[in-house]
Amino acid sequence: MKALQALLIALWLVLTGLTIHAVRTLGSDGGAVFFSDFLHPWRAQFNTDFSIHLLLFIVWVVWREQSKVVGVVAGALCLMGGLFTPLYLLFAVHRAGGDPKKLLLGTHANT
Repeated sequence: MKALQALLIALWLVLTGLTIHAVRTLGSDGGAVFFSDFLHPWRAQFNTDFSIHLLLFIVWVVWREQSKVVGVVAGALCLMGGLFTPLYLLFAVHRAGGDPKKLLLGTHANT
């Protein structure tokens, strides 16, 4: 689990750096770029694939949390993609005490 934690931190740092660079260079109009990319077939495929992965991750986050309020809030924050999900996973790994079953199943691990 230590390797997973190190990977999550590294990925989050890379994405945060790229995000800061993108905002400084092009501004914060990323949403318009994301949606306009649906006019290009391959970008539309990639963005749809990414959106499906986000949706599946959000459903998993809401399901695994004991408090549905926490699950919905964390799920909504997952819409930010890699700016939030590695942090959520780091917290989940910490709460699971390194136990993969608890990490994957959350509140359902004890049932």
